[in-house]
Amino acid sequence: MQSDDSQIARIAVKLPPIWTNNIKLWFVQVESNFALSAITNDQTKYNNIIAAIDPETLPSVSDILFKPPATNKYNELKERLIAEFSDSANKQIRKLLSELQLGDDEPSHLLRKMWVLASGASLKDDFLKTLWLQQLPSEMQSILSVSSETLENLAKLADKIAEVRTDPFLNVSVMDKSTSSNPALPTNPREDLPNPLYQEVVALRQLVDALSQQFQRFSGWKSCNRSRTRINFKLKL
Repeated sequence: MQSDDSQIARIAVKLPPIWTNNIKLWFVQVESNFALSAITNDQTKYNNIIAAIDPETLPSVSDILFKPPATNKYNELKERLIAEFSDSANKQIRKLLSELQLGDDEPSHLLRKMWVLASGASLKDDFLKTLWLQQLPSEMQSILSVSSETLENLAKLADKIAEVRTDPFLNVSVMDKSTSSNPALPTNPREDLPNPLYQEVVALRQLVDALSQQFQRFSGWKSCNRSRTRINFKLKL
């Protein structure tokens, strides 16, 4: 009769195809499969990983396959694959800066992509926030950059602003200054939207526009103030 170890080593699970673009995340999924199948034997895990590696990736670990270690085969193979296909922190940051763009994505979707790329690097939320904001339209940057909300809440707010900006039926401008301070909100032109929701979105759009104008006035005041400071300095000289 074969030993228990020999029988266990022959257990196979259906692993997902290797994902070299995010090898660490792939191993998280692999080890979840091992846990579900109650696989703990080192040889079994090692054999299953080899079976999941595609022909293009095999040469990267060929030395281990031809001469495997006597013990800890799985960990040796795992560490090699991670070292081979994990981007360095600097390269990950360069990807965040140069490769990711908003395009047709929602702002929150772009942020999730950045989080995935940054998972292997020690990036603080403040730095990630800066990178994310740089990819958003300028009016969004003006509003979101001064907020103290968490990055997750900022992403939700950015999605709402983006929805208002891109919907021609909801893209209403701020009321004229000559109107009353509490004007009635316009009639809902979108019959497919509940009226309370439409009114909320219109109010959000007005708030966004008001904040944008306020930010522009504040920026103009700072610029003017700096000019006065330079003039006063020259007069003193």
